[in-house]
Amino acid sequence: MTTTTSIRELYYALRTYTGPAAHRDVLAPWADGHAAAVAELLAPLAVHGGWRRVEYVWGDLLEQAYALCRVSDLLLLGFQSPLPSEIEKPWAHELHLPESGREPRIAEDEYVSFFAALGMRREEVARFDPFFHEIAAVEQSEDPAAPIEVAQESWPCLMLGELLFSRAGVRVRAGEQHAVAGLADRSTLNEVFLRRYRPTYDMSLGWGTNSQWKTDFRRDYLTADAYQFNVDADADIDEETEFGDARLTPSERRDLLRHRCVVRPLADVPEDEEPWGGCRRLTLPRA
Repeated sequence: MTTTTSIRELYYALRTYTGPAAHRDVLAPWADGHAAAVAELLAPLAVHGGWRRVEYVWGDLLEQAYALCRVSDLLLLGFQSPLPSEIEKPWAHELHLPESGREPRIAEDEYVSFFAALGMRREEVARFDPFFHEIAAVEQSEDPAAPIEVAQESWPCLMLGELLFSRAGVRVRAGEQHAVAGLADRSTLNEVFLRRYRPTYDMSLGWGTNSQWKTDFRRDYLTADAYQFNVDADADIDEETEFGDARLTPSERRDLLRHRCVVRPLADVPEDEEPWGGCRRLTLPRA
């Protein structure tokens, strides 16, 4: 069995599982048979510049990492709040929420230990940083200029060497100049497969049973001297391309790429429109 197929089968096994112990019954047996091979295969992705796609081959490392990210997103559903009643049911929910209506439940330490067996580590960062943190809820500060601060972590961040695998979900406190409640935590989260509490969008949506798995994992790296966002994109953040939204200011483009969603109202884009920040890459020096 190929590694890609085995990861897909793990995803479907979790999606249909309705028992009380997903780690014991599904994750641990799978890890016993596949974790070492998956860790070895993913290892070239751990260093910025350590692997690049020379020519397309089905099931290459970006597709394998994406399949594994789907497994992670399914496991993280149990750490998330329900979709607010006023938000229309997202297409991703129609297609991908477990049919039983019950996601697999695991403890946080079980989640971390499973991915540790694949070569990953938990990264704990106290100060808010959109590289490490996904805004899951916003407590609005009375001071509009108050910066974004982490109030509580709902699920952990995982790194594979220098590569970001999954951001931590956090409740934050912030002024409206930096993050707006009902927008930063409810707008569509781009290049993310599935969240219970908000809409998401990635390039798999709308494709068939097999084609959807040809989606690439987005690669963000933290190197010794820089943040490297979306390294496989074709264009730099400020290059003119047919993709992207010309109405966005340079600052808005950077916010959208870093946060993967709209966090505050956009100057020249109507509230009912949500631009996509893909197809761009960004390098930011580390302070």
